[in-house]
Amino acid sequence: MKKQLLLATSIFATGILCAQVANKAATTKSRIPAHLANIAVKKNAVDPDQMYTGVPFQTQAQKQVASNSTSLKTAATTTAIIGNTLYDLQSNSSVGDRIVVNADGSIAACWTIEPTDGSGSYANRGTGYNYYNGSTWGTAPTARIENARVGWGNVADTRTQGEVVISHNGGASKLQVATRPTKGTGAWTNSQTSFPSYAGGNWWPRMVTSHPAGGDTIYSISITNSGVVNGLDGCLFFSRSFDGGLTWSALTQPTGFTSANYLGFGGDAYAIAAKGSTVAIVAGDSDSDVGIAKSTDGGVTWTYSIVYDFPLPLWDFTTTTSDVDNDAVADTINTNDGNFAVALDNNGKAYVSFGAYRLLNDAPSASGYSYFPYTDGLILWSEGVTPLTHANEPTWSYVAAIEDLYGDNNIFFPTPSVQGDLAFGRWGCSLTSYPSMAFDANNHLYLSYSAIVDSLSSVTNAEKLVRHQYVVKGCVLTPGAEVFSAPMDIVEQSLSAPYEGVFGSMAKNIDGNVHIIYQRDFYPGNGIPAASGSTNPDADNLGNPNDIVYTKIPVGDFVCTVGLNNSIKSNSVANLNFYPNPASNNATIDVALTETAKLDIAILNTVGQTIYTTSVNGNVGSNKVDVNLSNLSAGLYFYQVKVGNSKAITKKFAVEK
Repeated sequence: MKKQLLLATSIFATGILCAQVANKAATTKSRIPAHLANIAVKKNAVDPDQMYTGVPFQTQAQKQVASNSTSLKTAATTTAIIGNTLYDLQSNSSVGDRIVVNADGSIAACWTIEPTDGSGSYANRGTGYNYYNGSTWGTAPTARIENARVGWGNVADTRTQGEVVISHNGGASKLQVATRPTKGTGAWTNSQTSFPSYAGGNWWPRMVTSHPAGGDTIYSISITNSGVVNGLDGCLFFSRSFDGGLTWSALTQPTGFTSANYLGFGGDAYAIAAKGSTVAIVAGDSDSDVGIAKSTDGGVTWTYSIVYDFPLPLWDFTTTTSDVDNDAVADTINTNDGNFAVALDNNGKAYVSFGAYRLLNDAPSASGYSYFPYTDGLILWSEGVTPLTHANEPTWSYVAAIEDLYGDNNIFFPTPSVQGDLAFGRWGCSLTSYPSMAFDANNHLYLSYSAIVDSLSSVTNAEKLVRHQYVVKGCVLTPGAEVFSAPMDIVEQSLSAPYEGVFGSMAKNIDGNVHIIYQRDFYPGNGIPAASGSTNPDADNLGNPNDIVYTKIPVGDFVCTVGLNNSIKSNSVANLNFYPNPASNNATIDVALTETAKLDIAILNTVGQTIYTTSVNGNVGSNKVDVNLSNLSAGLYFYQVKVGNSKAITKKFAVEK
């Protein structure tokens, strides 16, 4: 059983600091998701046993990212609900390519859909598909496009107007290919034989074209699903098509992803990117190296290098502790969370992103090892940089983390109602993870990710923090000194309850806008019943529908003014403070200016409505503006400061009554 099934697994608390990962026996290592399982708490600088009591918490990642982003921004976005599903596990690890923006402005998007059966059997599961013709989206689909039960589809459009979706057919132990000659219209032709299959079958595909807006050459990777192949329990294979997905080349094994370096690969623990004949594949897992294989001849020959060097080569957790320094004491290892994204810039240079992760194995067994679920931070690595290691973790480039909404260098978690439970949904990854990346024509990097929202609790019976979907632009990509624009929270806030937004997939064609689809609902974590293969689903989520949301963000909304200390600021603003935060009936906004200018100040609610405005003539130095908040109810709000004709700076604050 592989990652998407999560069958025969369990999570059970063994104390406040540690619990076992789900079963990852040696014979099924690649099939159980390391990152969707065990529970242990990252030690707090104050008292690790207090993590479940809502005490302040800040990670190394948050400290590093503090100099990279100074505020959250509201985005001038366009959004649309393009579909829905009762099956909410859009990936087991890395997020696939599920949206294509064509050169003519049309858009194709897909996701795993279950339209009617939320009981757990998901008999109608398959690929949901919708098309934007340049002016409107189609009606949300009510059925899959395939003629069989499949999942985890990826979509590609070609320059010759054809369209292909490749998905995972568990029943036939094969990959299913659906094609049609004209994008956006016509019947789909389904095949379970056009894609080459290893003797035991191939599952969990990834697929990209040779051009961001569609190319006739298509590249795909997948893993074997039965037994040990070429010494790997889950062997990674590559194939390509030159005719829009109608026929495919024989399976080949990229250099480096062999039994010399790995024991096997899990479902979706890999990603692929391509531009022309340059192809990059990243793969690994939390308990192994992360490698990248790169080809400049369309996958004929490969060069392999290490992204993350796991300290215990070919580690078998069923027999060996996580003892790195051979002192007979198990060590906590800094590693990755298995959720990868890879992108190629316009010069063919590869960039890789994944979430931070920490694991510990002091009692080897088939039951698995433990990880630390309160670990936070999104990491960026670029080709040519020294491999990341457990030992050099302090130098890793953390480019995103949970936003500190109160500005006090702390993140607040609710107290779980059940001892040993988590204060957020059980996605099992870093608190900031699920990256997706793309470069525009000017070689600017755009990065989306999902992260826990400080103090924003869901409507579930057991209070839990939700995740939101964020997007940033790379302003400076110098290794070790990266600077990104202020993160945009693109999850629209419901008037009734907070949404959770996960599984963001960014279109590779940045055409003046960033295009993303993601999944949202009101319930943190996954809602797949344990009987259907989930690892410890979140009970409040079972059987609840999820929206598939499309979001378009103009690239002009991302501001890259690099000021002192690599922070993103207005040239006229030396400092900006709001206090007290949380506020009650009154607050003060203190704007320190470097020049005389008009100040326009506004208060906005979480749906972007302006509820208060004022203007003052600002002087050089401190300008204090008192704001009456007595008519505001408790909750989260934005305050916005616009200096002269410059772009407004927007930050969040809270009101407590």
